Amino acid sequence: MRATWWFARQGLAARRGRTALLAIAVLLASALVAAVACGLESARGNAEASLRRSIGATDARLVNRFGAAFDGKEAERVRALPGIDAVATSLGGSLSLIRADGGRDDDGKPRRVVAQTRGLEAGSDARFRMQEMRAGRLPVQSGEIAVDPLTAKALACAVGDQLQVQRFGDPIALTVTGIIDRAALGALQRPYVVVDRSTLVEANGSDQVTTVMVALKAGTNVPEWVALHAPEFKEPLSLEPSELYTTGFDKQMLALRLGFVLISAIAFMSCAFIVGTGMTTAVAEQQKELAIARCVGASRRQVFMSQIWAGAALCGAAGIAGIPLGVGLAALLRWWFREWLSDGFFMSWAGIGLAIGGSLIAGIGGSLWPAWQASSTSPLAALAPRVRAPRRAGIVWLGVAGLACIAAQIALLVVPDSQARFWTYALLGIPLLHAGWFMLSVPMLWVVAAVASGGMERALRIPRGLLSGAVRQAPYRLGFTAGALMVGVSILTSTWTNGTAVVRDISERVRISDGFVFKANGMTVAEQNRIKAIPGVQGTVPIGYLPLKVIGETVFGVEGVGTPNVVCIGFPPDEFLALNRLEWIQGSPESALPKLKSGAGILVAKEFLIARGKETGDHIRLGGGKTEKEYEIVGVVGAAGLDVAVQFFGIRSVYTENAVSCVFMDFDEVARSFGSREAFILQIDIDDASPPELDSQLGDAVTDRVPGAVFASGRAIRKTILEVGDRILMITSTIAFAALALACFGVGNVVAANIGARTFEYGVLRATGATPGLLARLVLGEVLLLTIAGAAIGTALGLHLARMGVLWHKELGGQEIGFELPLRPIVIGWVVLTLMTVASAMPAVRALMKRSVRELVS
Repeated sequence: MRATWWFARQGLAARRGRTALLAIAVLLASALVAAVACGLESARGNAEASLRRSIGATDARLVNRFGAAFDGKEAERVRALPGIDAVATSLGGSLSLIRADGGRDDDGKPRRVVAQTRGLEAGSDARFRMQEMRAGRLPVQSGEIAVDPLTAKALACAVGDQLQVQRFGDPIALTVTGIIDRAALGALQRPYVVVDRSTLVEANGSDQVTTVMVALKAGTNVPEWVALHAPEFKEPLSLEPSELYTTGFDKQMLALRLGFVLISAIAFMSCAFIVGTGMTTAVAEQQKELAIARCVGASRRQVFMSQIWAGAALCGAAGIAGIPLGVGLAALLRWWFREWLSDGFFMSWAGIGLAIGGSLIAGIGGSLWPAWQASSTSPLAALAPRVRAPRRAGIVWLGVAGLACIAAQIALLVVPDSQARFWTYALLGIPLLHAGWFMLSVPMLWVVAAVASGGMERALRIPRGLLSGAVRQAPYRLGFTAGALMVGVSILTSTWTNGTAVVRDISERVRISDGFVFKANGMTVAEQNRIKAIPGVQGTVPIGYLPLKVIGETVFGVEGVGTPNVVCIGFPPDEFLALNRLEWIQGSPESALPKLKSGAGILVAKEFLIARGKETGDHIRLGGGKTEKEYEIVGVVGAAGLDVAVQFFGIRSVYTENAVSCVFMDFDEVARSFGSREAFILQIDIDDASPPELDSQLGDAVTDRVPGAVFASGRAIRKTILEVGDRILMITSTIAFAALALACFGVGNVVAANIGARTFEYGVLRATGATPGLLARLVLGEVLLLTIAGAAIGTALGLHLARMGVLWHKELGGQEIGFELPLRPIVIGWVVLTLMTVASAMPAVRALMKRSVRELVS
């Protein structure tokens, strides 16, 4: 053990500069993983705290499981139950707000905003009033309002200012009592205010609630109490523990953690490639020393374990050293975004363990090949002069092994069950893909050198054959370095290929000629008629919404992670089909209408057919809780953009779950079976030739005629989707460039090793008339060749991953997205990669140029 550790220390200490470069690469990878882990944990902790505040310190709640409002008298029934300590109610809705003094904006228009509204009736009980405030307090009586920063900015109001609720009839006067501490989250966020519930009841004209919050007496067993009293309330009302509110949020966080683990695995796989390349180079340089050690009694095992210990010690120490840097970076980012993350910093101990464990695995995994190489070479072979270039057969066999790994990944796709197929791909397929393409980097460099070295020699004024000969001398070292560069390029290529296709698919579902009016508490028939009479509106159709579960199966996504919810669109069949030019994939309006109107049939979006093979004539069971019903599929259609509109307006279930895809059901059947009668959305048809200016005019007209309603055109929804998509792609691009930066430390290491191994050769070239500039151009030529090979292999891997992404979008999400090469991001990635690799090589090149002929040949 002592001898093994001595060999390991000697190997690391012999070339400290290059050891430091490897350590820095691992340190930064560990720091990146730790920073992302703590950042995600802080986001999760802050979001969960916000969710907890929204329901207060409550034990149970009464809700309509489909999200609709219900009679306020139900709160009195809850108060009458035994074991109750306190009860509060809340009502969701929307209000049109203006300044009482008639204040106007810079364009001369009255300041007005339609705000998402929570009406809270909690008295002074602090358990139900846990909303954080930037200034002032929450309202405690009628005539008071607390606004979020978005509303405060739109109305230019502060604590003490007077506002009015616009409605048909006398306006309702309100005094601003506080500014809510709410982070600005971008384009999809809507203004938010809190009023006393009585204010919202007065504005709506009906005494309803959406949630009854319950605090039980101390010592009460909540699950037993809920189980005892839940049967006293008829479906779709549900008395349940408050913890169920975060069910959807927990699933979203689970999906994020899964993605984080996969990204971390790829990051440390890249580190293993870098470490393996660096240590293989070191072993090649230490062959004589290791051979002498073998001659004086060192065993193969000691030589093998010395390399394993060296890799583990180097990467373990670097991984631990990266933790403070990563945690500090996450804490700094939390402070920078303190407006969004006001509940503080949350440490992710699991992420810290993953960073350290991943570093150790990268070190051990990366050192396996150099350890085998060091221990398997005989002392006589190691002591012999190395004058032979590597054989082509070895490069060919390496290419065959790489192709075999890729073929194995493709073969795994024959697993019959889609869920098992996905997990097989995630756990085995992704590592096989990266290993396969990494091995192909050596043949790729060989091909690139054969094709491009001649032109590069002429461009850089290098004597013919000198550059190609240098590559032939060290194809594995340079090829594996190119392989280490592939990860960042592959991330950039795959995310932009899939990301742009997904954004395009979603945005193109919405027609420019569509418009949508949303009102949180639903629209009456009179309100619908007022909107229909607005000039420029050619037709309208009321749309109901509720999230339903597909009983007994996960239709979309990964089981246990994906939501079981689908968007159920309630609609009057004749009007809806007349307004919407639906794409009928299966079935027809004539055959579907009778069963739609009778309530026995439904239409499903094409995602059901693509992802699960649901066809016309098949049956699916929909519902939630005790309310379940089986329906026949009478048509498969395009969703007409309604699923996108629902997500755009931020509609969620009572369990904070998003819903995916659509089923279409007769309005009367929705009311009959699920108790939802509200038309939350009014779809309107606008002239295809309407100018963009019409959007703002319609928005003002809608708010004037239906206070509390908000309008969004298809044009505006598309624009928002594209903006959000661009932001997400920018984040993934940052991760890709971080991976490129990590790999460049490996490039610096290999360039320094190459120069060290060929010092005598460079000295001979200088002695025979070569200038320092020629040596610099020769080294940079090698760097450019391996950069081209790395970019090419990374692009190929990225396209492979993107093709797999197309497959999973189809199999798990039912989305048929396109596959188109994103040329602009790829070109930018190639240029940035070239600049990074050249910059990483410059310190070694400058040092080479400063050395004299005597120093080089000595």
